[in-house]
Amino acid sequence: MNDQQFDPETYTGMPDGTAVPAPQLIENARMLIVGYEADPEVLESALPPGLEAHPNSLVQMNMYQVPSAEQTSHLDPYTLTYLTVEVADHDSSASSAAEGEMSVPGRFWVGYWTDSPQMQAYTREGGGIPSQAGTCEWEEDDGTVVSTLSVDGEPVIEAEASVGDEQIDTLTGHLHYYAHRQIPEPAGRRAQVSELVEFPIPFVSELYEADVDRVDFDFPEKSRFQRFAPIEPLSTPSILHGTVTFTYPQGRRIRDYLAEG
Repeated sequence: MNDQQFDPETYTGMPDGTAVPAPQLIENARMLIVGYEADPEVLESALPPGLEAHPNSLVQMNMYQVPSAEQTSHLDPYTLTYLTVEVADHDSSASSAAEGEMSVPGRFWVGYWTDSPQMQAYTREGGGIPSQAGTCEWEEDDGTVVSTLSVDGEPVIEAEASVGDEQIDTLTGHLHYYAHRQIPEPAGRRAQVSELVEFPIPFVSELYEADVDRVDFDFPEKSRFQRFAPIEPLSTPSILHGTVTFTYPQGRRIRDYLAEG
């Protein structure tokens, strides 16, 4: 009998509670994705066994909106913000019309907020993604976009970017995302399922001009998410602003922690 303890802090839900099947298609979601440098020790400590933080010490933060159900195959409108740690040795590939083929590091979800209960159940229960309630709102004024994540009615992340309306590139390919999926035994003290899940996500995106002016974190003092704030001074080696069409595929287990125990 395996004695691996269940970790309630990273528990990601019970299975078979989703109202819609995987995969799901999302068309032309407008996104602001900011890759910023963070504390490398924090990033390494957030990863499960089998994953190591990429030497670039980047967090990829995505803030986006899907305002119409007609942009999806079978999902309600939703907004979403997530934080991912870039990981080493799990690269995928992408093709840029401007720069050609490139490698893209894998990404492990450490934070995920949506205002759709359906989307929260679909990602959390079906794939082990650490989904919680939260709303992403955008304000635009004369070439400036301010994207704000609010949790329990309080703003906790705010990103401001200067954007243009000229398309500068087309980017296509696959991205490798990862989640630690856990399900407890009925008593709740030990893990019944504990596995590393990979999501190979295909995408097509049209990119527009963007420069990030600031990224502010203001989580409550006891929140573990504040530690993923950017280091100072702000460094943003990668920025993507544009429309993205992609799928949420079925996850595939690539490591079973209980079998190893």
